[in-house]
Amino acid sequence: MTESQNKDDLAYARSKVSFDIKDMTNYLHGGEGNVEQRRYIIDLIAKEPIFQKDDWGWLNHTDAVKRGIAMSTRLAEIKMEHELNDLDLSTMMEAIDDPLPIVLHNGAFIPVINSQGTDEQIEKWIPPAEKFQILGCYAQTELGHGSNLSKLETTATFIKETDEWEINSTTFTASKWWIGGLGALSTHAVVQARLFIDGKDYGAHVFVIPLRSLDDHKTFPGVEIGDIGPKAYNGFNKMDNGFARFNKYRIPRENMLMRFSKVSREGVYTNPPHAKLSYGSMVLLRSVLIKQMALYLSRATTIATRYLTVRRQFNNPTSRNDADVNPGLETQVINYPMVQNRLFPMIAQSYALFAAGSCMMEMYLGLMAGLSSGNIDALAEVHAMSSALKSYCTTIGAAGTEECRKLMGGHGFSYFTGLAHLFAAIVPSNTYEGDNYVLTQQMARYLLKEIKTARTTPEKVTPFSKYLLLGLDQTAFSRTTCAVALPQDWLKPEIQLSAFEHRCARLAFELSDAVDQGGYDQANPKTWSDHNIECYRISHAHAQYVLVLWFIQSVRDAQDPDSERPAQPASINVLERLSHLHALHTIQTNLADFVEDGYFSPAQCQSLRAQVKSLVASLADEAVGLVDAFDHPDFLLNSALGATDGDAYKRLWDKAQSEPLNRREVCDGYEEYIRPLLKRHGDFKL
Repeated sequence: MTESQNKDDLAYARSKVSFDIKDMTNYLHGGEGNVEQRRYIIDLIAKEPIFQKDDWGWLNHTDAVKRGIAMSTRLAEIKMEHELNDLDLSTMMEAIDDPLPIVLHNGAFIPVINSQGTDEQIEKWIPPAEKFQILGCYAQTELGHGSNLSKLETTATFIKETDEWEINSTTFTASKWWIGGLGALSTHAVVQARLFIDGKDYGAHVFVIPLRSLDDHKTFPGVEIGDIGPKAYNGFNKMDNGFARFNKYRIPRENMLMRFSKVSREGVYTNPPHAKLSYGSMVLLRSVLIKQMALYLSRATTIATRYLTVRRQFNNPTSRNDADVNPGLETQVINYPMVQNRLFPMIAQSYALFAAGSCMMEMYLGLMAGLSSGNIDALAEVHAMSSALKSYCTTIGAAGTEECRKLMGGHGFSYFTGLAHLFAAIVPSNTYEGDNYVLTQQMARYLLKEIKTARTTPEKVTPFSKYLLLGLDQTAFSRTTCAVALPQDWLKPEIQLSAFEHRCARLAFELSDAVDQGGYDQANPKTWSDHNIECYRISHAHAQYVLVLWFIQSVRDAQDPDSERPAQPASINVLERLSHLHALHTIQTNLADFVEDGYFSPAQCQSLRAQVKSLVASLADEAVGLVDAFDHPDFLLNSALGATDGDAYKRLWDKAQSEPLNRREVCDGYEEYIRPLLKRHGDFKL
């Protein structure tokens, strides 16, 4: 196969796209202005020698952390030199494409102080933090505990005599662990510790704790800090995930963040207006992850789509075989129906994640605006929603990236695809900021409370839980069936949403009934953990419903020329097909939930599968355009096989030549190991 053929294949694929790629890019990124700013920021990073990626695959952990510190320093300098905002900073982090030690300084340290500190505390800590005169991290997870805040072993005991907190790691398992930025970089941390006054435990609270001297960066007496070592898959290689152990370390009382909870000089504790106001920082990080999954999965599908377009294997006839145009050529892999049915739904998922990321961030910003004025009404719903979506979206992000690798065949296992690095960045998201299985209990508990509200004051049920009202009349609900009569009925958004709402309502009420029955059955009492499997099911069902709903709403909004994300009719046409595919493929992959109570008939299941197959086929000419619209430059993709020009094999060859093993005619180790083996029984002549 010639270099020219690779490029011709990709160019020909682009010529068949029915929509304006630039228009679709503007829709995805929220307008032309945002697109241009994103390109400007990525170009800033691409020009910097320190951010070049050619040697990343050969860095050991120690060298990688040192590089990460150097990159962190230059990142901070660029932000200040160009007076960039936090959105620009997140774009720079996207372009750098590796978590750096400094990422939690802006991503958690500053937001936590801003959201939980008093005006005086914000005035003290934020200006130097924004100027990078201090460098911070967020320390919650411990060696022995993570998600269970109430059982953290780090304590903060109030010492009335000196007006100080004594921070103590009560056991070695109380050591803060996995803390990004702590191992080498940070001078300060916001630390979650259980607050004690006169022996009474008031639960986890947040404290600003100085860790290292601003003069020589040495740790203060009473603090032991280090790096926890390399991570799985060589992921987060430049991040100095660290540990900290405190030995009766004293800090001033004012270092407890006191916007909500307060402790006076006399040791009087004032309760916050809501017990979970401290969850704001976790909501932020989980909300950000949803948009991040859109960026990650869209990169994976971009790489796979472009490579599968230039990759040819066998001469098997397909409905899209180009043998008549290019006789004698093997079939493009992307034309095989099995490949399309694996790949195209993930492209649709990527588009859905873009819509969800924007909506979730709007919910978070609305929550924070409310909290700043004392309104906590949205806290429970936003916390539950961010938990459910974080769990589901990071799950499909990791699974989708691995599926893209498998779609690319043998070459997909090469580091040079760009997918190995991407996968290593995504996988840990399934466990940090809440384990994806444990986290689903948050949405389950929230829905159980909403069921109680629905039964007493239905008008107070929150917007995304309205489907619970369907289950109040269980007799009528049990008789409800899907309204699909003709195959094309599956393309009606109201029918799609009704199916998801019915499923969610049923699973929620089944969980509620099981919990209630367990509570009343004294002979066989059930604990909450006995229902964790059901919690997982309803939480992911709710997340899927919301993703489908937000994608549908996003496409509808795009039809309004005055909306923030308008799109042209040709783009709308393709977006509607993507939305349909996303909804119906999600139903198809979870079909048991929809049929076990008789909501779908066998005939409807058959027509659903046929409609999914038809939608996939209808997107064949659009696939390359859809991934081009993500607007990921080659610098960001860092992929030999997924580059814009399609010259996959030449790029892969060139990358292999950069392998350090190839720099010598005779490999290292020949004299010590290979030669003695060959000469063990004397010379052998060919």
